[in-house]
Amino acid sequence: MPSNAHILATVERYANAFSARDRAGWLALFTEDVEVAEPADAPIRRGKEVFAQVFDAVYGAGMQVALKPLRVIVNGKEAAVHMQVHVTDGKATTESSVIEIFTVAEDGRIARFRAFLDMPPPNATHQ
Repeated sequence: MPSNAHILATVERYANAFSARDRAGWLALFTEDVEVAEPADAPIRRGKEVFAQVFDAVYGAGMQVALKPLRVIVNGKEAAVHMQVHVTDGKATTESSVIEIFTVAEDGRIARFRAFLDMPPPNATHQ
């Protein structure tokens, strides 16, 4: 089982690589058959290509993203990460939070990923 220190390092590399637009470095953090539930209650998708599509969509749209882990709790081979997300789309900057649950494989790569997104309720009105 990966050590707590190893899992914490994986979380840091995840945030730093994505924020630095390091596509290859970020994708290298996932197993080939990684399971993805984003948002957490969505059907499971599999494969590193899911993350490649997310990366390409975000940065292809011209966004700048900064991820900052605020708190990481490691339990066994899993980590619960409270992440602060800053997104600039050229017009405005928004800040949100996400809770990401990583399951880390023996080799230190992310084998399962769930994200609890900080989104308004479906029927919320914006003023």
